[in-house]
Amino acid sequence: MNQTNHTPAHCGPKNGVCLTVNQDTALGAGTSATRLNPVHLSTAAVLLVALVAMPACKLVTQEQPQPRRPVRFAVISDPHLHDAHLGNSGAAFEKYVAEDPKLLRESEAILEAALKSVAAERVQFVLISGDLTKDGELVNHRRMVRHLTRSERAGIQVFVVPGNHDINNPEAVMYLGDTNRPVQSVTPQQFAALYSRFGYGQAIDRDPHSLSYVAEPVAGLWLLAIDSCKYDASRQVRSNVISGRIRPETITWIKAKLQQAQAGGKLVIAFMHHGLNQHFIGQNEQFGQYLVDDWQGVSTQLARAGLKVIFTGHYHSQDAAYLVNETLEPVSALCDVETASLVQYPCAFRIVTLDTNNVLRIESRRVTQINADTGGVPFQQYAEHFLRTRLPALVARQLVARFNLPQDDAAKAAPVIAEALIANYAGDETPPPETRALIDEWVNGPEPRRTLGLMLRGIWTDLPPTDNDCRLPLNTNY
Repeated sequence: MNQTNHTPAHCGPKNGVCLTVNQDTALGAGTSATRLNPVHLSTAAVLLVALVAMPACKLVTQEQPQPRRPVRFAVISDPHLHDAHLGNSGAAFEKYVAEDPKLLRESEAILEAALKSVAAERVQFVLISGDLTKDGELVNHRRMVRHLTRSERAGIQVFVVPGNHDINNPEAVMYLGDTNRPVQSVTPQQFAALYSRFGYGQAIDRDPHSLSYVAEPVAGLWLLAIDSCKYDASRQVRSNVISGRIRPETITWIKAKLQQAQAGGKLVIAFMHHGLNQHFIGQNEQFGQYLVDDWQGVSTQLARAGLKVIFTGHYHSQDAAYLVNETLEPVSALCDVETASLVQYPCAFRIVTLDTNNVLRIESRRVTQINADTGGVPFQQYAEHFLRTRLPALVARQLVARFNLPQDDAAKAAPVIAEALIANYAGDETPPPETRALIDEWVNGPEPRRTLGLMLRGIWTDLPPTDNDCRLPLNTNY
């Protein structure tokens, strides 16, 4: 696969606040026999702690376990695998794709190409941040497990978390011409059992309140897999609930794991489905269902507990963002690195390297070739055309429904907004001069044009750090 190499930009935050380290080093009960090595302080260090009487601090010695460098892994998100045996043609299927333009027909070929590319990168493990399946169909989960098993046999560990589409999904169907028929979805317990070889069976601890877990794929490096989905609500309302949250009990559990990691000298990398930080100004107002509930509060809590990076998905953008203030300066050391969907342009994934200085070097890759019929068109061009020919109509319908725009006005505004969304999906977005002028015109106009102008300005405003390629220092404190 041909790739363009870019020199990653340093993207560490600029300001800081102090973090405290808890003394509690007790390891919570896990689901496997794996145990941590105890941390030993030298006699001199213990005497020093006693003399200066600082019970809230813990000295960390160089003998503590650290992952052997470099550590190399991949991040994939939202593959939305769809088995062709569930139908990939007919009026009902086309209606679904028109309302949610994903490359479902090609999803398996795209997944195969991505996993093949990942293997060529010689990664040690892969993170998949949810929405493994189209709509939680048991058939699709079983097919995903077969693909991941091949990666496992090739020596690559895979770790997964659920997405909002994956569990208790009433929209799990097969397509039969102009209609569809319900098929079996999976429960949380079935999800954990299906993916027992891809995170849940390797966990050194599991949250009793959710499908969150901790694993240690490399000695000294903890993966914090966070379940952010509302699948219990999906079952109650009989509809796929898009929004997410982290249960209060799970937040408490996460903080305890971060404290244990600090006490044990472990580095921590987290991943979950929903966004933790806002990825553009106004996302919370216009697309709040793509962030966890109380995202600012939760992000602040986890940053103060010591978390520095979390890999997310859900919104289908190749984007990265810190919490920022009014002048767009980072106010937290916790970076939310979102990865695009495999089945929506730009069909991207990430290759991440942890170096000897505790810096993550994050690089973007795109699927460029698949074993499927694209009509002789290069795959990236095919994927972009697929999205561009469907997104404006979807945006126009939303403008009529949400902003009460007349259909003619919505049809005129939709291509402009669709262009902004596509640029955001690709990452590192910069509006051309004519778009800036149009945004200014709309912002200074009457409602609802003013609101649309502000939304456009927000989507085109790329928050720090850089999106596709960057470096994140894991030892930066606030």
